[in-house]
Amino acid sequence: MVESRSSGRPLATDSAVARVAFIKVARTHFAKFGYTGTAMTSVAQEAGYTPTALRHYFENKAELYAAVFAATSNEIYPQIVQHLHSPTMADAIEGSMGKMLQISKEFPEFIDFLYRTPSELYRHPELREKVEVRESFQEFFYSSLISLGRKTGELNELTDELQIMFFRTVMQGWIYEGIFSNDITLKTQIALVKLLERL
Repeated sequence: MVESRSSGRPLATDSAVARVAFIKVARTHFAKFGYTGTAMTSVAQEAGYTPTALRHYFENKAELYAAVFAATSNEIYPQIVQHLHSPTMADAIEGSMGKMLQISKEFPEFIDFLYRTPSELYRHPELREKVEVRESFQEFFYSSLISLGRKTGELNELTDELQIMFFRTVMQGWIYEGIFSNDITLKTQIALVKLLERL
């Protein structure tokens, strides 16, 4: 006799699998439909579980969003940060952008989800405290780039504030524009690196 699956907590052996399934499906839904357009019921059904099972792991949609963000950033951020150990700032920029290009091709749903994050935080301020790591990472990454550029003599005497604004605008603009135009290419990356090398 085959036991029917409980509508509540999944079996212990199923636990890790269920959580990963929820996060994977939710990432796709948040990326495609946004925070408002994503329904917990739809995520649960597509993952193959009941809404009750989903709520065992994530009390509400905000908790689910936070989990998706954590899983996504934990996958991507370390791959970007490793390039801060490059010999020059130009190498660090080229390496990190190259990695983003690779990730955008191999895992487009990751980039689509992160791309929507700024607008979601603007529309839903209650999510901000749940994804604080985003601002911390960006501040660390761009400050480290500046530090490397100064150490190697690649940067001029612009203030930290102006340089952080410059790098954020240029590098994120490259990613966002590429997503809008569906044209994140190596050609645009090379052009941007050459521009930055002339600072």
